[in-house]
Amino acid sequence: MKLLCFIDSLGSGGAQRQLATLAVVFKKRGHEVRFLVYHPHDHFLPLLQAADIACQVIPPCSHWRRVLAVRRILRRGWQDVVLAFLEGPCCYAELARSPGQRWGLVAGEQLADPRMKSGTGRLLRQLHRLADAVVSNSHTNQLMLEAEFPFLRRKLATVYNLVDLQLFRPPLSASATAVSSSMKPLRIVVAASYQEKKNMAGVARALLGLKRSQSKPQVVVDWFGGMPASRAPFQRAERFITENGLGDSLRLHQATRDISGEFSRADAVGLFSIFEGLPNVVCEGMACGKPILLSNVCDAGSLVQDGKNGFLCDPNSPESIASAFKRLAAMSSEGRRQMGLESRTLAEELFDEQVVIGHYERILEAAMHQEPVSADCTWPADVPESAVRTVAEWASGSPSK
Repeated sequence: MKLLCFIDSLGSGGAQRQLATLAVVFKKRGHEVRFLVYHPHDHFLPLLQAADIACQVIPPCSHWRRVLAVRRILRRGWQDVVLAFLEGPCCYAELARSPGQRWGLVAGEQLADPRMKSGTGRLLRQLHRLADAVVSNSHTNQLMLEAEFPFLRRKLATVYNLVDLQLFRPPLSASATAVSSSMKPLRIVVAASYQEKKNMAGVARALLGLKRSQSKPQVVVDWFGGMPASRAPFQRAERFITENGLGDSLRLHQATRDISGEFSRADAVGLFSIFEGLPNVVCEGMACGKPILLSNVCDAGSLVQDGKNGFLCDPNSPESIASAFKRLAAMSSEGRRQMGLESRTLAEELFDEQVVIGHYERILEAAMHQEPVSADCTWPADVPESAVRTVAEWASGSPSK
């Protein structure tokens, strides 16, 4: 199979990591793979270069010129199938299709975007009529699409993220593992871009509450993330941190290529987003054998069993986030280690390379032959209660969603 992977850039985001990781594994399994992007960010370029995967960059241009550029590239017909991730690339690829084309198109929905019900979000999902299949990385997103766009139901499948279980794995030596005592700060690592929805404000207020209550041990959050187009959420968080003396509790860093090392040195991995699909940071933290602190929204129920491999919290309540911190801090080092082992076991089940790639291959091959998506292409088959609840709240117009 000749596969063209198409995304906006090779920046540090979760969707970019996921598509680059998929491309490398497809190449390893004997498929011919190329990459196409239109922004020059190169965070994951070394990953593709190491696998000898060529990446073409469309020069900067207007949206309509970009549509034409994508159309010219795809009409050359090298590919058997295109796998596009994110709204922009899916839109460009779908607009590039023409009657009688001989290549398949799979649109990858990665964001579970609450805004899909109206405006641009709704228009972009209408363009999925031109795709052969739509694959989501969360049950939440599939349920949202089914509710709002019933004409897509025969094209939809959910496949959870692929995680490199060799790169993201528990430390081989005890010396590399974070060991906490009653006096040492509990270090939690977050890897998320500095967007409003990632909830820096909620985390900061939770840490402020712990500081005022003088909880022991101290909790330190090291946040690694890329900067979005709007710096306003990051700047507001910086001001709050400075005004409340939280510089030692919430430390904001640039995105790092060594996030697996940061996970290994952490006591736990956290993500406190208001709304999320299937976050790479959580999947990778599980693979690293860490307890997980996670917002109880969307597909969280598939990833965290509360009290077993981590703790769930309400992202709209700083008190709930603080409670998750305190519950983890109250555990012994051995208890947290056992939690981490539970995370790793679940990661090996959910994110196994052979399972995930097998499902993707069936979807891509069906698209290549313009055949319907089979019901057994979804992985995992069980829909978590958290996804059903989140979609019900979203559909009812809950202001928090």
